[in-house]
Amino acid sequence: MNTFKLLLRFLQQRSVATALTMVSVAVGVALTAAILTLRVEAERSFSQKDTGFEIIVGAKGSPLQLVLNTLYHVGAPVGNFPLADCERIQADKRVKSSLPMVFGDNVGGFKVIGTTADFFTKFEYRKGLQIGMADGKPFTGDFEAVLGAEVAQNLRLKTGDSITVRHGLETNEQGAHDHGKMPIVGTLAATGTAVDKGVYMTMRTVWDTHYDEYEEAREAAEQALATANGEKKSEAKSEHSEEHKEEHHEHPIPPEFTTVTALAVKLKSPVFYDSFTRSVNDGTSAQAAMPIREIMGLFQIVGNVNGILLGISYLVIIVGAISIVVAMYTSLNERRREIAILRSLGAHRRSIVGLMLAEAVIIGFVGSVAGLVLSRIGLNLAKSALQQQLGAKLDFALWYSFDAPLLAGVLALTALVALLPALNAYSTDVAENLAPIT
Repeated sequence: MNTFKLLLRFLQQRSVATALTMVSVAVGVALTAAILTLRVEAERSFSQKDTGFEIIVGAKGSPLQLVLNTLYHVGAPVGNFPLADCERIQADKRVKSSLPMVFGDNVGGFKVIGTTADFFTKFEYRKGLQIGMADGKPFTGDFEAVLGAEVAQNLRLKTGDSITVRHGLETNEQGAHDHGKMPIVGTLAATGTAVDKGVYMTMRTVWDTHYDEYEEAREAAEQALATANGEKKSEAKSEHSEEHKEEHHEHPIPPEFTTVTALAVKLKSPVFYDSFTRSVNDGTSAQAAMPIREIMGLFQIVGNVNGILLGISYLVIIVGAISIVVAMYTSLNERRREIAILRSLGAHRRSIVGLMLAEAVIIGFVGSVAGLVLSRIGLNLAKSALQQQLGAKLDFALWYSFDAPLLAGVLALTALVALLPALNAYSTDVAENLAPIT
């Protein structure tokens, strides 16, 4: 008696039911593997190990919001803090390097980031990796823009084109005002991080557009008041306003407009983390947040949601295992005569049980492997979209440490649930099932 041929015969006899059962197992395994993979990759990508700095300084408020907004462009900025405090922090002897950033406007829904030339020479978007240019050059003066890779791709812009910066963080924000055309002098190389989502220019450019907006609003209010009083706006003032624009706003900017949204800081030694954080939090109008602590806290908050998703995927696997039992019970009555014939030919009861268990394990194994393959293919197909949404680089591996336990667990579950129909087959009465069919 060829056991392998018998197994193939058993599987072929109900090929449609076998295929559907494998699919149900594959779906459950694919969901579980995808959730576990995303959790592992998210924790890796959002960890401190993948950034070139240790601390984010920003306005007082939610430290998690500060980290998410600065590093991943998620949510709105906490606020701004004075440039004087920023410069005082940068001059701290414990600081090795720092990069100030100013947020507040958008181009086609992508965030405008005012910064310094150090962004192109000293800033590390990942540890040991600096910003590179795909085309053009870094900005060398005010009112020049450099686009992130995703911005250039989505808005179909290139070096030499011009952009219109709009007030506010959203394209549809009420009260947005155009600030005129600005030339694009360069495009950044893709990084797979939130850096790709930014439009970069000097901090003075961002300050100036906000100040100009304030001046326009003030002049409009004065004009409205003058009109209400029956007066006319002076031609000199109007001409001054036009000159003000043509000269690219070469004028002093009041201190209330020279503020900073975030300061990325790298310290000379990890031993300074706590003391530096305390000195910033206690001695300035800003707060210091450590990304690793905030992100780990976030993962603890969303851990319950992750557990719920895993629970749902486990239920799908259990349903798949139950479908194996149902299918085997359904076909058992059709097989009783075959089992009786095998018994009459000398097959032991244990051999029959072994065949039934082997059939279930094969279905579980093929379904599990198909599920793992399906999860890897699906995640890689969605990789680009996931990276854009998360603002973090994802490097999906072919094999993870949880794959083997997951595969073993599914095989053990299928073997366990198959015991019931296998024991039922074990008790098959030979004489009764060999009786002539009438």
